[in-house]
Amino acid sequence: MCTVALSLAGSNALAQELSREQSLKEAGRLGTEAEQIQAAAMKQTQATGDRKFWIDATRAAAEKFLQALELWRAAGDLNRLFTGTEEVSRLYFILNDYDAMVNCLKRESDYWLARGDVSRQIHLIALIGTRQMQMRRADEAIKTLERAIEMSHAADLTSVEIQALEMLTILFEKQGRLEDVESIKARTRELYTHLYNSPSDDPKQDFPVATIPAQWLDLPAAPLVADYRSVENGRQAILINRSTKGIEYVAFGCIRSQNNKAVVIRELAGVSQNHGGVGPGFYYEPFGLLSGPANRWTDEKMGCEDKARIAVIKVVYDDRTEWSAEGMAWKSRR
Repeated sequence: MCTVALSLAGSNALAQELSREQSLKEAGRLGTEAEQIQAAAMKQTQATGDRKFWIDATRAAAEKFLQALELWRAAGDLNRLFTGTEEVSRLYFILNDYDAMVNCLKRESDYWLARGDVSRQIHLIALIGTRQMQMRRADEAIKTLERAIEMSHAADLTSVEIQALEMLTILFEKQGRLEDVESIKARTRELYTHLYNSPSDDPKQDFPVATIPAQWLDLPAAPLVADYRSVENGRQAILINRSTKGIEYVAFGCIRSQNNKAVVIRELAGVSQNHGGVGPGFYYEPFGLLSGPANRWTDEKMGCEDKARIAVIKVVYDDRTEWSAEGMAWKSRR
């Protein structure tokens, strides 16, 4: 829906050839690759000061997400289709490709309208207005946001209406339309009051109890150790800081044993805590992440291949010194 006819035809043909499971796996791969490309390019840009790495990677990422959109559409993964569309619009914003951004979001909003999903249609129309404002197209943004406000009010989408009104306030303030600004602010306050006083229709969600993954390994020398503790959301698997320093960053990854020493294969995820980090005796709660999907674009669980184990592979302390799992003694507490 958001790409040129040639690419769209190729993506549709691929989607028709694959099963639903294969389509989801391929779309997840494309989304993951897109993010990896951007992450690598960001490091190159920071190291060299040349933004060409970042722009080229963003363009490549957009192309991968466009292919992924058609696979999610064909597989019926509507949540990732919607989230992926938002990501494509962000990439077009970075590329300053106004026409591609507008055309993509308009086509996708029409898709949701055809499905009878007015809520997602209006969300995307409001997103067009936000992107137009970000890209300094004030007149177009005002028209789009006013349309989004009217539609969200009719559909009783209060949070969308509030967001669109707040964007409109910024634009009117820049244009010196002070009377309009005061009127919009008054309307926004009314909506906030309505929103806070309205009972929620959403059922109370039970927080999942995080568990220690079966592949987890506590290295003897690691400054963090897994355990269970009663916390706010119930009894959860946590990672306790057993060092004498605060920890500001921890990375998790796959390791294997070689001559009874740990060899780091790859990183899976990282968690940061600023302002002194997690102090001695305190803990992280990373196992909801480590027991879940590898990322938001795939249903595949995070994990390591073959006989590799998941472990803490790197720690950055609050004094900026570091600990690494590489070469550490291999011995499990479990």
